[in-house]
Amino acid sequence: MFETIRQSKIVMIFLLGLLVIAFVFVGVSGYSSFNDKSPTVAELDGAVITQAQWDQAHEAEIQNLRESMPQLDVKLLDTPEARYATLERLLQDELVAASVRKLRVVAGDSAVQRALRDDPWLNARRDASGNLDVAQVREELAIRGMTDESYAAQMAYALAQAQVAQGVQATGLALSAAAKATLDAYFERRQIQVALFDARQFTESVKVTDADVQTFYDDNKANFLAPETVDVAYLVLDQADIAKAIEINEADLKAYYEQNKSRLSGPEERRASHILLTLDAGASADAVKAAEEKAKELLARVKGDPTQFAQLAKENSQDPGSAQNGGDLGFFGPGAMVQAFNDAVFAMKKGEISDIVRTDFGLHIIQLTDVKSAEIKPYEAMRASILDDLRGSQAARKFAEVAESFSNVVYEQADSLEPAAKRLGLTIQTAKAVSRQGPSNAADNAIWGNAKLREAVFANDAIQKKLNTAAIDIGSSRLVAARVTAHQPARTRDLAEVKTRVQALLTAQKAAALAVSTGQDALTKWRVGSTAPVANVRLGQSVSVSRDQAGELSPNLIAAALRVDAKQLPAWTTVDQGLQGFAVIKVTAVEKRPAPEATQAAQEVQQFTQAWSSAELNAYLASLKVRFNSKILVPKPSATANVAR
Repeated sequence: MFETIRQSKIVMIFLLGLLVIAFVFVGVSGYSSFNDKSPTVAELDGAVITQAQWDQAHEAEIQNLRESMPQLDVKLLDTPEARYATLERLLQDELVAASVRKLRVVAGDSAVQRALRDDPWLNARRDASGNLDVAQVREELAIRGMTDESYAAQMAYALAQAQVAQGVQATGLALSAAAKATLDAYFERRQIQVALFDARQFTESVKVTDADVQTFYDDNKANFLAPETVDVAYLVLDQADIAKAIEINEADLKAYYEQNKSRLSGPEERRASHILLTLDAGASADAVKAAEEKAKELLARVKGDPTQFAQLAKENSQDPGSAQNGGDLGFFGPGAMVQAFNDAVFAMKKGEISDIVRTDFGLHIIQLTDVKSAEIKPYEAMRASILDDLRGSQAARKFAEVAESFSNVVYEQADSLEPAAKRLGLTIQTAKAVSRQGPSNAADNAIWGNAKLREAVFANDAIQKKLNTAAIDIGSSRLVAARVTAHQPARTRDLAEVKTRVQALLTAQKAAALAVSTGQDALTKWRVGSTAPVANVRLGQSVSVSRDQAGELSPNLIAAALRVDAKQLPAWTTVDQGLQGFAVIKVTAVEKRPAPEATQAAQEVQQFTQAWSSAELNAYLASLKVRFNSKILVPKPSATANVAR
């Protein structure tokens, strides 16, 4: 399919106001409104990343996951480790942004045009005819504190950042010989025997005293902090709830169907083939003349014998997506192609061949091969969707009307949520132990996962004066106003609260230490030829393993076995698996990798080149960290701290 020229004609109108953009050299923070008083969590090149930015970025990642995988319990991802990973990615993005500013990289208008035409967010706001609802787009952008221009500027900035990263990756070059040598070594197979000393088998031998618990608690009090939390009452104004309450009578549904059944059933679709001779926007007069002469020659041949069209397309078309298919573009509706192409196709009769059509992509000769008329669906098949559409449109209007009243009442009568609840028929809900990082109850995450709302309830007026927050837009056409009912400052948990966890952690640590010492004893005996089991553990049966065929063994064991210097066999190594235990590995033989088939070998070299390019990018990012003197100011979560909590 000739995907690069598919676009909405309404988008073109929308773009007129977007493309008069001078690229502004600003960082990621230039596109977000954050609290200037928010603590700094990372810094670079004179810029900072704040706690509010970090919270919002993590919330955005969780929201994206929630939308793409509705069944996923995203609370599992809202951990200290996941949050820290978000901060690392945010810093990485800002490093690339700083590089963009230093290098003065600019995304051109044509690139921004293409990105906006292909933007999934914009395309999701098109109707069945492919037309963009510009009013809806501008309304939703306004809710996010953005305009047409700032959205396009944000897109341009993202494209400029991508240019920097792609430019570095494009320099990655891996010679075939080097790739083969590396891949052969990577996929080398080894015969090994493994003995696993599971820490759990030593648990009964461990004794943890109250003195041990007290000492560990005293030495690690920083790991037992209970975060600052608030209990809140809140109101939710939800457009979806408004829609559910809207009743529409059957006569109105049928009238709407009769008036719109053609549109609701979808537009007519047409199937076309084309021969494309590409021309850049800045092509010279000689290049244009040469292309036009060739196009005229091809046009004469296909009009003289239309049965040649597919073959001539294969031989001459410069559209890689359709040439091998004889120029076939498949079926598409109005507005799916650039304007001139669209106009030509929908003015033709089936079987006709167009004159030469000029677009931004070059010169086209088009053959209309089929026409698929829209199938008028019966009322019964459309009733449910019509009902949803009418409810949705009425709910959107009602929501806009009620939202202003909601915002005014919670602000004007800021010492209680009751007036707003009574006036609008809303139910006051509650949430317990909401921290700056999120709610304690996963069920509350749909509301309190929003960083902006959490920031509002931790403001001084909310905590100290117990005033209502402003109406906060949390997305999905929902407004929330909240009031703090109780505040719990951050504190160190008492030993009694964490004693059971400390005992479990100390038991696990001591059991793991016993596993290590027992495994080391076994290694000493087995090295000199003993085959007797130690602590009822013996070396397992010999197995053949490689990185791509690990069997039931964990990757870290396979990696350790493959790192062993196998010049003198048998060779031994060990793996400390932390709280899981200890492993002893005996390498008995090395097996060369069988030569892969040609197709597989080519794919592997390609993947190796991609990995090499990624390594080049990572090295570049590492250099940027040094160049811009970047650093994260918050500590990285430790495994011990998380277990203790």
